[in-house]
Order: sequence, then structure tokens, then C-alpha cells
Amino acid sequence: MKTTNTTTTINSWDDVDNALRRIAEIDIEKSQIDGDTTLKINKIREEAKAISQEIDNDKKQLEKAIELFCEANKAEFASRRSRVLNFGTIGYRLVKSVSIPRTRERVEALLRSLKAYGYQSCIVYEERPDRDEIAELDDSVLVKLGLRKTVRDSFRIQPNIEKIQQDAA
Repeated sequence: MKTTNTTTTINSWDDVDNALRRIAEIDIEKSQIDGDTTLKINKIREEAKAISQEIDNDKKQLEKAIELFCEANKAEFASRRSRVLNFGTIGYRLVKSVSIPRTRERVEALLRSLKAYGYQSCIVYEERPDRDEIAELDDSVLVKLGLRKTVRDSFRIQPNIEKIQQDAA
């Protein structure tokens, strides 16, 4: 692992090319470190998963046993929906759930039906500015809207990692 804390000065295109090579080497080295770290983390996760799986199974069995007991004694929940015990609370609550279609065609059909029957309150509309469209507006319009357009030349460095890896092989 090479590390340098010296200040590098660039005086020629060869210096730039060598600096790009070093940047690519650093990127490769960093990705190897990240890969090794990921492998170690995954191994630890697998070991922890095996241990916690047993605990989760015990918890699920206890929850199922409590639920079966409460179902057998559901009459006791007629007047009060919850029961507070020393180590927690158990109870029933009403849950409303409606399945909304996922396919685009069925969602569009549902929206048309809701509009036709006058249930606009069941439709959520999301409004947000379209940055790309706003960027195309004239400067005079942007001024009226209280916006500023900035145009800048953005610098980038893109080392050729593939070439460095080929040279190293």
C-alpha cells in the first residue's frame, strides 16, 4: 500500500498522465480494500444471522402461542380491546386495508372511475417544479420567477482504470 503525503506539482502533460495513473492505482487499491471489507462484513452477518435465527424462531413461537390463547379467550376482549399485563400489552384493533392495483392500466382505470363517480378526494396530486423545463426558460422569465440560472464549466478527472489493470497484469 503506497501512501504519500507530499505535495505534487504538475508541470507537463507527462506529469498529468502520471498523476492520472496514480489516481487510477489509488482507485483500484481502494476498491480492493472495500471488497475485502465487504467480504468480512458479509461473513460476520452470516454468523450473526445463524445465531439470531434461533432467537427469532423462539419469539415467533411465543407470539403464536399468545395469539392462539387470546383467540380462545376472545370473549374477554369484548368490552376492552386491550389488556395490560405486567410485561406488556396485548389486544385487538380494527385495521382497514384496501388493495390498490399495481399495473398502470388498472391504476388508470381506477382513477377514471374515481373521477367519474365524483371521488376526487380519493386522488392525491403531487405538484413539484420540473427543473429541466425551468432550465430551458428565457432569462427574463426566470427573473420574473425570482430564479437565477448558472452556467459553469465543470472539471472532471476520469482515470483509465482498465488500462492500469491491464498494465499491472
